[in-house]
Amino acid sequence: MELRPHVKDAAAFAEREGSLVSTCCSQFEDAFQESSKAFDPDVPAAWPKVGVDDGIPSIDLDFRSFDRDCFPLIEPGRFSLEHILRPSDEGQHAQIEVLVDHAAFDTKVVAKRFPREYLQHSPEVFQQTKPEEQLENPWTELFLALKLGQGPARMRGVVPCWGVYRDSQDDVLLMLEWSPGGDLFELASDLGEVGPEREATAAQLLYSLLNVVTQLHALGIAHGDVSAENAILHISGGEVEVALLDFAMALHDTDLSKATGARGKLMYRAPETLGEHAVYDARAADLFACGVVGYVLATGTYPWQSTAGDCKAYSYVRQHGMNRFLDKRTLAVGPAGTKVPVSRILSPTYQALLVSLLDLDPLSRRKLWD
Repeated sequence: MELRPHVKDAAAFAEREGSLVSTCCSQFEDAFQESSKAFDPDVPAAWPKVGVDDGIPSIDLDFRSFDRDCFPLIEPGRFSLEHILRPSDEGQHAQIEVLVDHAAFDTKVVAKRFPREYLQHSPEVFQQTKPEEQLENPWTELFLALKLGQGPARMRGVVPCWGVYRDSQDDVLLMLEWSPGGDLFELASDLGEVGPEREATAAQLLYSLLNVVTQLHALGIAHGDVSAENAILHISGGEVEVALLDFAMALHDTDLSKATGARGKLMYRAPETLGEHAVYDARAADLFACGVVGYVLATGTYPWQSTAGDCKAYSYVRQHGMNRFLDKRTLAVGPAGTKVPVSRILSPTYQALLVSLLDLDPLSRRKLWD
């Protein structure tokens, strides 16, 4: 699916698209030159895949019959721990590790470790034992990582998955490609001064994110937790693209127009998702989150801390609209740190893009971006 904006001045935006792409690529070329040299497209072929060739049920099996018996045991001594990126704690059930695969030219891989006692044996058992955690389901993450992230049919814009395995403790490890580029949240703090050059880079990254999100929607999948923190810069064949990870809050095999439960981080949540009994379109909610990412990339700051009623910044948007908010919100510019309204920093076309994505009306968001 090819994305094209349908905002009022879409023609002007389309006219600039070629120059945006060119500018963005040239800016990233130097930054990722060393990483690109290290990228070997033949290395992934050395990784074993979870599939019929391994005597394991295909990843196309029904989600409800998916269980830990689908995952092979890790070969002893194959992997060694380089370091822990994020330990597990009460708020984070899975530990994030960087491993080195000695059977694949000492290639680095990011492993998300799910303890047996947390994951349970299957999605059904997990649902029975942890009904309070159904909005963040590790089985959904494992299933979609395998379904979307493996083999020649891997969906571009999804972090490549090199398999799911069990270790000697019977923990389950989700293996994802290690990316030296980092996530978009990290990148947003290192894109330089706000202005045309930064906006050009932000626009290209936002285009890439929107393309993968709308392609997921076409497959009947809503990510549910789109954020700058859940999108990385992925290098493939020397090209840089935005790739999504962490599908634990995703919706699939269901009616996306009738989602329930507030998913995602507070500043990214679409306002229509917040009511106690809210029923909403998960695709429109994803698009709202993309708008927040676009603002973060262009400005280096969040527009608000929460879309709930107690956030003054978003309360202003509810009362006066997004255009007035961009007129009122200021950023420090130049060596003197002069306060300048965002509406004077971003081009009218980029502002129109953000306004369409952050529209309070979810129906308007869907009509503009489908």
